[in-house]
Amino acid sequence: MAKEVTKNQAANVNDKNIKLTFVVAGIIAWFPVSSLLLTLFDLSAQWVPNPKVMGMVYLSNIISGLICAGGAYMMIRSEAIYQFTNEVYIELGKVSWPFKQGTAVSNWEKFRELRESTLVVLFSIVVLAFVVGIIDTVFQIVMNTVF
Repeated sequence: MAKEVTKNQAANVNDKNIKLTFVVAGIIAWFPVSSLLLTLFDLSAQWVPNPKVMGMVYLSNIISGLICAGGAYMMIRSEAIYQFTNEVYIELGKVSWPFKQGTAVSNWEKFRELRESTLVVLFSIVVLAFVVGIIDTVFQIVMNTVF
């Protein structure tokens, strides 16, 4: 009889993954925050300088790193965000992925399924683009006749 995983057990399993997710989110957020702060420092260069700390790193980069690290820390400490991310991990565990590791499926079979799935996606995109183009043309004709 299969043992059902409780939420507490799932939370313990996903704890490292969730924290890693928040750290990666902070690292990804660092680049736009750093660019924004660098731009703000450049615009206000006459009032607020942007010196290199120890001759290596700009002050704006250090500040943006602290902001992003603080954001990641706040996400880890926030019960609501942590619970939401944990539920996402639990739901992803229920997803039926095409091929799991350890299954005896040939590479050719994997390639065939990948190719067929890609063709379905490309065909769907073309059909959707065609439909949106027709709707856009109809609305353009209606707007030109009305106005």
